Amino acid sequence: MLRDFSKLMELAKKLARTILLRERIEEVDTSEELNQDERDYIMQKLAEPSHWLERSRLKKDVDETHTMEWERLKASTIQDSKLKYLNTVLKIAAVFIGVVGCTYFFLFQNFTNDVGQPLIKQEAITLELENGSVEKLTKSDHKQFRNRQGKIVGLQKAGQLDYTSDSEQPAGLDNTDKPLEYHKLTVPYGKTFQLVLSDGTKVHLNAGTSLKYPVRFVKGKTREVFMEGEAFFDVHKNKEQPFIVNADDLGVKVLGTRFVVSSYPEDAYVNTVLLEGSVGLYKSSQEKNGEEYTMLEPGFMGAWSKERGDISVKEVDTGIYTAWTKGRMVFSHMKFKDIIKKLARCYNVSITNSNAQLGEETFTATFDVKIETMEDILESFKRNYGFDYHMENNQIKIY
Repeated sequence: MLRDFSKLMELAKKLARTILLRERIEEVDTSEELNQDERDYIMQKLAEPSHWLERSRLKKDVDETHTMEWERLKASTIQDSKLKYLNTVLKIAAVFIGVVGCTYFFLFQNFTNDVGQPLIKQEAITLELENGSVEKLTKSDHKQFRNRQGKIVGLQKAGQLDYTSDSEQPAGLDNTDKPLEYHKLTVPYGKTFQLVLSDGTKVHLNAGTSLKYPVRFVKGKTREVFMEGEAFFDVHKNKEQPFIVNADDLGVKVLGTRFVVSSYPEDAYVNTVLLEGSVGLYKSSQEKNGEEYTMLEPGFMGAWSKERGDISVKEVDTGIYTAWTKGRMVFSHMKFKDIIKKLARCYNVSITNSNAQLGEETFTATFDVKIETMEDILESFKRNYGFDYHMENNQIKIY
């Protein structure tokens, strides 16, 4: 097996560039660093999701071995006085030096690590049924949910809840004489969950999100749901029955499209980012009075101001707003005070920042929440700005 650490360094740099450019890991040319057996073995291990967490933990124990190398690389970077950028290439390279190094020590030199317990005990994902009872869900569950008549209307299979199991009525629609029955799915901070509504519409709920929706939609009536938090919608097309998302006092009306709505109570704006199709935005309380829609085209975001009540539209990189559905967090020229809000939701922690100047600084960075811990991310910011912090359980204080 591979014994030359300099070769590991070169491989780490290639992998860093590959991830930054969103290319496939298995397509990296490693012929100069590895023979065929070594290449097949290591690339297989790097690509296996089941090993990500362990490598992330193990790398902490070999950080000291490459601290001097990191400092040398860091000193060679150029800092912009107006905009503090995280040097993503170097950050990823450092992570992979640790990752590959950990794999080397752990697999080939019987290196061991005493893994501690998780920082916090996370809350449960819950489903509130029509009768008011609440069911706790875990991603390992396989459950059935029934309506008032005892008929199965929903099936949970691991991390997804599916309401399309009833095949008696096409397109997931009931007759108009049946009253609507609602369920409410709540996802706490630190978790995500997926949902398939009765009409086939797919919804991916982000951390800190709740969605109230009919168990079955009704023929001839608008398909309507109510949400707080952030969710990605892939709406099943039905020209005769528009799909409406109600978020705070904003309505998002579509026929069939893919978009993201973000409506957290603590945020000043309700944002809608369109990937495909078209959507119309309007103030919910005025829609019946003939209020005109603000129409969005793919690649644009509509931001409704809770304070002013108006909607502004701008072109955006949609990948930034959907990265969380793939387990990544992407920040582009974002103020630190806004970044820590998203980190708190994602990792289910409380973050207090007493450094006002730091709060106004802007950063650009990408993190993979599947392999990078909250401490990993704080250390990345610290290397670029030089602040201090204290972490105890799920409480983080930044100075």
